[in-house]
Amino acid sequence: MIDPAQFQRKADFRGIYPDELDEELAFHAGRYLVQYVGQMTGETAPVVLVGRDGRLSSPQIYRSLIAGIGSAGGQSHGAELATTDMIQWAAGMRFQGAVAGAMVTASHNPPQYNGIKMVLRSPESGGISMIRPVDHLRPLWQADRSSIEAAPAAGSAVPAAEPLTLHQDFVRAALQRVDSLEQAAGSFVLDPGNGVGCVLVELLREALAERQIDVHVHAIFDQIDGRFPNRRPNPGLPGQTRSLEDAVCQHHAGFGAAFDGDADRVFLVDERGQFVPGSQLLAALAARALTKVGSGPVVFAAVCSFSVIDAIRRFGGTPVFCRVGQDSIKVAMMKTKAIFGGESSAHYNFPDAFYLDSGLFALMMFWDLLLESNEPCSQVLAPFACWNHSGEINLRMRCHDWQQMGRGIIDMLQTRFETTEANCYVTRLDGIGVYYPRVPEYPSVDDVFQIDRAEDPEGNLYRLVADGYRPQWWFNVRASNNEPLLRVNFEAQDGTPLVPQALELINSIRHYCQQHGAQLEVEDAGNLSDELPPSP
Repeated sequence: MIDPAQFQRKADFRGIYPDELDEELAFHAGRYLVQYVGQMTGETAPVVLVGRDGRLSSPQIYRSLIAGIGSAGGQSHGAELATTDMIQWAAGMRFQGAVAGAMVTASHNPPQYNGIKMVLRSPESGGISMIRPVDHLRPLWQADRSSIEAAPAAGSAVPAAEPLTLHQDFVRAALQRVDSLEQAAGSFVLDPGNGVGCVLVELLREALAERQIDVHVHAIFDQIDGRFPNRRPNPGLPGQTRSLEDAVCQHHAGFGAAFDGDADRVFLVDERGQFVPGSQLLAALAARALTKVGSGPVVFAAVCSFSVIDAIRRFGGTPVFCRVGQDSIKVAMMKTKAIFGGESSAHYNFPDAFYLDSGLFALMMFWDLLLESNEPCSQVLAPFACWNHSGEINLRMRCHDWQQMGRGIIDMLQTRFETTEANCYVTRLDGIGVYYPRVPEYPSVDDVFQIDRAEDPEGNLYRLVADGYRPQWWFNVRASNNEPLLRVNFEAQDGTPLVPQALELINSIRHYCQQHGAQLEVEDAGNLSDELPPSP
């Protein structure tokens, strides 16, 4: 039985297997994928490249997805174990005729989850466009509901896979981004975390040996295991890179890199074993892109550190902030013709590669910067240090209607901070963003966060950040689309108290919940774990 909630999802199919996502959903997702791609491209038998991660449920979901593609007249090339950015890059490259890609993965979610990410090589822009269940597949599902038949068994025959060079081609393409590769020496450490990024370890070693580059690639947790026994699939969570930090110090490596469950995101550890926040690497890579190009827009998610804006300004770029999520990032980059983009969650986007978000491409771009500088990792990144940041705090709402509760909390915060006494700019671009203080040079929020009237006339997707404005502190509160969670980010300049104000904000949210018959629990305290321990 298909869970209707899956067709309300904005980015991809995602849920606990088999309760929320199963083989039947995968089969019909394959059918609707082919129908949608056919509508968009005019192709009657579109080629879809299909990959999967190493989760225990992925093989059966993968087989059913391929069966569904075939049932609708599509042609599938099965790549088996692959990273998400491999599949999406291949769709952009039209690898072996593919115009679309589908990846069976739940990315950074816990082991019991699975999902399906789908993309299309856009006929208009040439970039990779996400195929969204709610916007693109739901109408096909609704039209089809009366005639849906059960999916075939998960063991249905899979088309014989042609020999694929995808994995090797993708890694070679990533290495081509390292202009200073010939002067590389020493070592670095990879931590795929038992995810599908494990396939990259040996591929990188082989590609470096092919180029006769004398660099040692150390690795930890490099055997695929869908139970994720050594760390969580999200290396951005507090404490998840401790083993990598130890390994970097043990091997005296130049840096370490940790991938998430499907390896489209990457976090760094410097040569001292210190974790590098995603915003800090984003700022450094944005500066690198601006150094090479000279100027241009850089798009980043609204919850990134303000240090990203500082770096973009310092290197001559135009800061553009947008809604959180890869679909928003990609669209905003296309509309503004951005030269780079990314999120603090360690997604980094490359306009010269179909706006692909790739952990490996980002790692190679940083390695090139490091080699050219001839300085230690920590020194290269020091100028891009984040402001004093809370990290993302997740608050779980326990109530009958969490979506209505979330809207009520955000409305309450807007009412509170839009007053003259609060002296703040308030934006509803994504959840609510509050910036203190207001200054005479910018009378309204639209003067600080400016609307691109030509490409986004309502300013609902992205805004251009005016030159000069720097808040003393800011915060963002937004509701999850699929879980009863509020996500809170609070940041302040050095010397401005962070913890008391962040705690006051959370207490005001808790008080609102209590007034309206709900409970609020701290599920993840971000960087404030000592001051704000998670609720039992």
